Amino acid sequence: MSNLISNAAVESYKNSKTAGRAIIESLNLSNLLDMNFSNAAVVPLTTHPTAFYIRQDWKNKHRSIKVFNGAGEQVYTFERLSPTNPVWRMLTFPQRREIATIKISLFEKSINFHNKPGLAHRCVSKDWNMRGRHRSFYLNDGAKYSWSSTTKFLEKIMNPSNGPDEQRVRVAKVKLMRQFKLDFEVLVDESKIDAEVVLATALISIFTQWGIGDFTDTIGATFIPDANTQSVNA
Repeated sequence: MSNLISNAAVESYKNSKTAGRAIIESLNLSNLLDMNFSNAAVVPLTTHPTAFYIRQDWKNKHRSIKVFNGAGEQVYTFERLSPTNPVWRMLTFPQRREIATIKISLFEKSINFHNKPGLAHRCVSKDWNMRGRHRSFYLNDGAKYSWSSTTKFLEKIMNPSNGPDEQRVRVAKVKLMRQFKLDFEVLVDESKIDAEVVLATALISIFTQWGIGDFTDTIGATFIPDANTQSVNA
C-alpha cells in the first residue's frame, strides 16, 4: 500500500510538472526560468557528444521504457514489475545484463549501480542555488553533478558556491523530442562521464523534475558534426 501511495504521488508530481511547464511555455515565460544570477565559469558541452534516446514503450507504457543509440538500435531497457512499483531496473538490450536499480518514490530518489567498481549506492537530492533548481548527486571523483530543471544540462561542479572560482563543466544535456510524450534525446560527453550514469540519473529527473510539457519544434535529432568538422556549440 505504501508503494502504491508513493508511486501515485510521483506520477501526480510528474503530471503537475508537465502541466506547469506547458502553461509557462504557452505564456512565453520560459526565459524567466533560465535567468542566471551566478558568475560561475561554464565550460560548454562538446560539439561531438554521444546521442541516446529514451522512449516509452507504447506496448507496455507503464512498465517499460526503451533506450536507443544514435543509429536507432535499442541498447537498454528500463523495466519495473508493475505500474505501482517505484523501483526500475536498467538492463542492457538484448543481453539483459543489469546495470542499476533506480528508486523513484515520494521520499527517496536513489540508484544502486551493479558491476561498476567503486560505484554502488548513490542518492539523488533536490537543491536550489543562484542558477535555479537541480537534482544532484556525487561520483567517485568527489565532484557534485547536477541536472538543471530549466536548461536540462548535467553539469560537473567544482568549487560550488564560490563565485568566480566556481566552475561548471557541462557533461550531458537532454531535450524533449515530442510534447506530452516520454521521448527524450540525451547527449553525453563520454570522455567526462559514464553514459550509463547519465541515463540512470536522467530517468529520475524525467519523473520528478522536467515532466513532458515543454513546447518543442524539433523535426529530428540534434545534428552532431563529424569529428573533423568545426561547429559552434548550441
